[in-house]
Amino acid sequence: MRSSNGAEMAVEMKAGMVVNDPEVLVRGVLLGLGVALVAMPHALPHLERGTLIRLLPDRYSDAGPISLYFASQKLLSAKPRAFIDFVTEAFEQQKLPARFAAGGASRI
Repeated sequence: MRSSNGAEMAVEMKAGMVVNDPEVLVRGVLLGLGVALVAMPHALPHLERGTLIRLLPDRYSDAGPISLYFASQKLLSAKPRAFIDFVTEAFEQQKLPARFAAGGASRI
């Protein structure tokens, strides 16, 4: 895990339950089954409503960036270009990069 100033620390996590759907994991936490390490896109609506709280607000686990990969912008057909433009615009309009970032989320 990392702190907001970039300091890293190793954390050993012992799983009591394993699921392959992050929404199921969030649902389990909401039902009071325990605590979980949940990606911000899945936790954020619940954090904003106050139905979830961050137990370690100054710590986060970085799984990496959200990326769209494509071969070349010059040869990109209209459909992939429209999708890329749609996703980029949606992220900007909803301010998702700041909302999903650990530093932005810790202010919730």
